[in-house]
Amino acid sequence: MRAKLLLQVVLIGTLMTGATAFAEGEKVPVETLKPAVHMDKPELTGTGGALILSDSPESPKTEGAYYRDTVTGQFRVFWHHQNRTGAELNVAVAVTNTSSEPVMLFTEGAGAAVDYSPAVAGQIALEEYMKTDRRRQLAAILQPGDNYYLALQAPDPYTVSGIATFDAVSQHAHLPASVTVTTLGYAGEQPAHPELEPILPGDVHVRGTFPHYDRSGTLQYDTSDGNALIRIDSAASGPWSDALPGEYEEGYNAVDGGTVINNGNYGVLYRLSFVINNEMDENRLISVYENPSGGAGNYVVGWNGKLFETPYLTYNDAWKITDLKVNKRSKIFEGELSLPGGAAGPQVFYFTNSPD
Repeated sequence: MRAKLLLQVVLIGTLMTGATAFAEGEKVPVETLKPAVHMDKPELTGTGGALILSDSPESPKTEGAYYRDTVTGQFRVFWHHQNRTGAELNVAVAVTNTSSEPVMLFTEGAGAAVDYSPAVAGQIALEEYMKTDRRRQLAAILQPGDNYYLALQAPDPYTVSGIATFDAVSQHAHLPASVTVTTLGYAGEQPAHPELEPILPGDVHVRGTFPHYDRSGTLQYDTSDGNALIRIDSAASGPWSDALPGEYEEGYNAVDGGTVINNGNYGVLYRLSFVINNEMDENRLISVYENPSGGAGNYVVGWNGKLFETPYLTYNDAWKITDLKVNKRSKIFEGELSLPGGAAGPQVFYFTNSPD
C-alpha cells in the first residue's frame, strides 16, 4: 500500500560533510547511509476520533463478520483481509444506524483496493485515501435501521485493504451520532442486518478500537549531525522497539473485552513537523530516504503536496524520496505518514546533507 507523508518541515539554515549523491526515486543500499545518528524523539499527541482496526481473522476461510463496535461522531476504519474461502468473497465495511433518528454519514477520506499482493493492495488503498484525506462528502442519510456499505469483491487468495474516515451526525440536532460498524465478508447479497452477523473467531492478528486515529508532533534535524535517522511505527514494545513517546495507545477488543495494542499503528496518520536547522553560511542540499528496517513492503510518501510511490522495498533498501535546498531562510513543508496494510514497519527516515 502507499503511505503518504505531509510533514511540516521548517528549514532554518546547516552543515554536514559530503555524502554520495543519488537521484530522486533511486533505490540504494541502506548501508550507504550509515553510520547515522538517532534524531531526538519527539512527544506525539493523539488527535482525531476513534480508530477501528479489523485485521483478525486476517485470512478468513468462511463468510461472517470480523469485528463490530459502536462509535460516536468522527471515526476511522482500517481493514485488511485476505480471502481464503475458496470462492469469490465481498469484503466490506458496513455502517448501521442503530439509533431512533436519522443520521447523516459523511466521509472524510476513503480508499480501498484488491490485489494478489497484500502489500500492493495496501499501498493503493492508502494512496487513494490520501488523495481524499479531509475531503468532506455526504455519503448517505441513514434512517433508523439503514446501512451504508463500502465493499470490494476479491477472488481467492486476493487481499482487500482499505482505510476510510467517517463522521456521523444527527440530522435534526446536528450533534455527534452513534452508529454500529461491522467489518464482514459475504458471498451473495449484502446482509440486511450486518450488525447481527455472527463474528468469526479471531487469529493471532489484531482487531480492536483505539482512542485516536491521528498523531501529531515536531521533529528536529540539525545538519551538523551529518546523516541522521528517525523510526516511525516501530514495535510498541520488546527488543526491537524504538517507539516514540505518546506513539501508542491501548485499545480494547469489543468482541471479547480484552485490551489490545496496534503494533505498527496501522490506520494511524502521522501529521508531523520537521524542523531542519542550517547553521552554515552556505546553502545545503537535504536528501530524505525511506527504509523499511523491519521487513519489506510497498510504501507511499507525500511531501510538499506531492505523492511519491516506492517500488517494493526490503530491509536492505533505501529509497530516495526527495531533495530539499536549504538556505538561511525558513521553509515549511506539510505532510503525513502512515504504515500501509501488508507492509512491515518501522519506516526509517534518513536525512543527509551536502553542499548545494
